Amino acid sequence: MSPENARNNAADEMRRARESLRAAEVLAREALYADAVSDAYYAAFHAVRALLLSLGEEPRSHRGALHLFNVHFVRTGKVDARHLSTLARAQYNRIGADYGASTRFEQKDAEDEIVGARELVDAAAKLLGG
Repeated sequence: MSPENARNNAADEMRRARESLRAAEVLAREALYADAVSDAYYAAFHAVRALLLSLGEEPRSHRGALHLFNVHFVRTGKVDARHLSTLARAQYNRIGADYGASTRFEQKDAEDEIVGARELVDAAAKLLGG
C-alpha cells in the first residue's frame, strides 16, 4: 500500500468511525440500546483501523485489529491503555448485542460504550492530525 493510499484509507475509516458514533448516539436516544452498543463498538473499531492503516497495517480480523492496536499504539505509549480496555469491552458487548437475543442493555450501558468510543475516536483523530 502506498503512503497516499494509506492516508486515504485512514481518512475513510475515520469518516466511518464518526458516522458509527453518530448512529450510536441516535440509537441510544431512541432507546435502541443493543444497536447503540454495537455501533459504538464499530466507531471504536474504525478509528483503530484508521490508526493501523496509517502505518500500512491491514488487520484481517477484529481480533487482529485489537492485537495490532496493542502492539503499535498501546505498548509504545502512543495511546493510553484504557483505550485498549475500551475496545476489548466494546468488542465483547458488540457480540452480545449482535448475536445474543437474550442479552439486554440499558441506557447506561449504551452511554458508557458511546463515551468510550468517542474518547477513542478523538484520540485517533489527534494522532492522525485531524
